[in-house]
Amino acid sequence: MTTHRIDPDDVLLGVAHKLVRARVLYEGLLAEIERVLTSPTEGRPVANADGTFSSYYWPTAEPHPAMSIMLGEFAHNARSALDNLITVLVMRNNGTLTSDHKFPYSPHANQWASSVAAPWPEGGPLAHIKREDFDLIRDVQPFHADDPARHPLALVARVNNADKHQMLHASIAYTAPDADQEILEVIPATTQAEIVWTPPRSTLLAPGDEATRYRFLGPVPNLFQVKLNWPLAIVFRDHKGRDLLFSELGRMYQAAALAARPWIDPEYQA
Repeated sequence: MTTHRIDPDDVLLGVAHKLVRARVLYEGLLAEIERVLTSPTEGRPVANADGTFSSYYWPTAEPHPAMSIMLGEFAHNARSALDNLITVLVMRNNGTLTSDHKFPYSPHANQWASSVAAPWPEGGPLAHIKREDFDLIRDVQPFHADDPARHPLALVARVNNADKHQMLHASIAYTAPDADQEILEVIPATTQAEIVWTPPRSTLLAPGDEATRYRFLGPVPNLFQVKLNWPLAIVFRDHKGRDLLFSELGRMYQAAALAARPWIDPEYQA
């Protein structure tokens, strides 16, 4: 009987390919998010009893499930690339692979100490890897961060687990957390208007929600057009109500790539 032997060099090449695929998915997802965020909203203003006018969120492009699928595939490739890396490190040290082997994500130093460091080098997720490899993996753990739960590697693990075991993340538009609405243009040009109310920053939006209230400074023209700038963003929400801001995707990819870099980049020096 011929037994297939895993070649660690082939596995490492697969790690690099998975990270490339994660980047392709990340960039594609950002492009799709950009398309949604830059698509105009359309809807006639509604006159209110107090003389103001309300505009409502009726987007011509909305977040859709394909974006959530891309997010899950991105997280899977980033996460599995690092798990596959442990296969490489074990085999290069003449160790025996077990089902316990994986790339650990420890949010607390005591968890790392009890679950990873204590059983090493004979047991645990990093059993039979070299000391220098063990130290490099320890250096990138979430417990070093001020907010370990928002560490990008912790987010990779969280998104992957939720997508794999529970359900797709919901993709939702919301008002940008770092910018306010503006009136870009009023037609006729001799007319002026001002915004009197907007949703608070980081408010989730559904089609039909009121998004702006404004009033004219002077007589209301018979025919008019008010062009508004609505800064929006996209949030991905999992089954537990935990949100992932689309702006965090870049940090997630970079963290996974940097965690693997010592072994896939021959010229890397810590």
